[in-house]
Amino acid sequence: MLQKITGLIGILVFLLIAWLFSSHKKSVNYKTVVVALFFEFIIGLAIFRFPQSREILLAFSNFFTKILEAAREGIVFVFGALGSANSDWGFILFFQSLTYIIIFASLCSLLYYLRVLPFIIVSIAKFVKKFFGISAVEAICSASNMFVGIESFASIRPYFHSLTRSQIFLIFTVFMSTIASSVMALYISFLSDKIPTIAGHLVSATVLSIPAAIMVAKIMEPETETPEASEMKIEIPESAKTFTGSIVNGAMDGGKMVFGIAVLLVAVIGILGIINLCLSYFTDVTISGILGQIFKPVALLMGITPNDAALVGELLGTRLIMTEVPSYIGLSEAMNAGTISPHSAIAASYALCGFTSIESLSIAIGASIALVPEKTDLITSVCYKSLFAATIATVITGTVAGLFYIG
Repeated sequence: MLQKITGLIGILVFLLIAWLFSSHKKSVNYKTVVVALFFEFIIGLAIFRFPQSREILLAFSNFFTKILEAAREGIVFVFGALGSANSDWGFILFFQSLTYIIIFASLCSLLYYLRVLPFIIVSIAKFVKKFFGISAVEAICSASNMFVGIESFASIRPYFHSLTRSQIFLIFTVFMSTIASSVMALYISFLSDKIPTIAGHLVSATVLSIPAAIMVAKIMEPETETPEASEMKIEIPESAKTFTGSIVNGAMDGGKMVFGIAVLLVAVIGILGIINLCLSYFTDVTISGILGQIFKPVALLMGITPNDAALVGELLGTRLIMTEVPSYIGLSEAMNAGTISPHSAIAASYALCGFTSIESLSIAIGASIALVPEKTDLITSVCYKSLFAATIATVITGTVAGLFYIG
C-alpha cells in the first residue's frame, strides 16, 4: 500500500515539476491535463485490473511471439546458426534481436501501402483530437507514434511549415515518449522468457504514454498562438507508393536503423568503458552508478521499492545517454538474476518504453530540420526541453503501471 501511495504522490510531483518549467503557466489548458490524467488511470485500470486483461495480454503476446518465430526464418536463412533462437554461439544481439527491426520495418511499410495503417491511425487520431482538444496535426502525429517512429514526422509533411511552438514541442515529446512497432520486437525478444505477457505490456505502455506525453507537453508548452486548420489525413511516404517498393524500401530503412543502432551502441558503450577506466584510477564509482544515484529519487517517486530504486534509476539514466536498448538488456539480466522484484520489473518495462534519449532527440532534430529548415531556430529552442518532458511522461507511465499492477 505504501508503494501505491508513494506512486500517487509521485505523479503529482512529476506534474508539479512540469508546471514549474512551463513557459506560460497562465495559458495551461487544465481541461486537457485532467482528461489526459483520467485516461491514464482508466487505461491502467483496464490493463491490470479487468478480469480478462491478463488473458488478453497473454493471448496477444503468444500471437506476437509466433510472429517473431515465423519471422526468424529470414534471419536464420541469411545468418544460419548465428540467428537461431538457441544458438550454440550464445546470445548475439545483432543477429538474434536487432535484425527483427528489418522485418518489421518492411511489414509496416507494406501496411502503409495497403492503407491499413493510415486507416487505423486516422481513426485513433479522431478520438485523440476529440477528447484531448489538440489539433488534427498533433493528433495524427500522436497516433502515428503507436506504429512508426520518426516516420510520423513525414506523415504530416504538408503541415510542418505552419506548426506553432506548442505543436512542435508536443510532436517531439510524443515521439520520444513512445516506441515504434518495428523495434518493439527487439524488446520482446529480451523479456518474453521472464514476462510472458510482455508484448501486450509494451503495446499498453505506448498507449499509456500518449496521454501522458500530451498532458506534460501541454503543461510545459501550452498553446499561445492560433494554429492553422488542417485536415485529418496522412501523407503516404514515397517509399510506400508501390507494393514491391514498400517492402524493399521498408527493409532498407530498417537495415539503416539496425546499422545505426549497432554503430551507436559500439561507440557509446566503448566510450563509457574508457570513462569508467579513467574513473577507476580515482574512485570505485562508475557512470552507471552515478546515473543510478541521480535517478534513484525518480524511481522512489514511481513507487519502486528502496531495494530496487538504484537499479531502476540506473536503467532510466542509461536510457537517457545510451538509448533504451541497453536498458532493456539490463532489465532482462536483472530479471534472470532475480535481483529485481516483479512489481519493479513491470513498472520499469513501462517507464523504459520510449525513445527518450539524446540519440533519439538528435534524430528528431535532424528529421524535422530537413523538412522545415526555416524553423531551425524554433526547433533547436524547444528540443532539449522536450526530452525533459518525454522523460517525465515515461516515468508517469511507469508509475501508473506500478499503481495498478497486482502480480
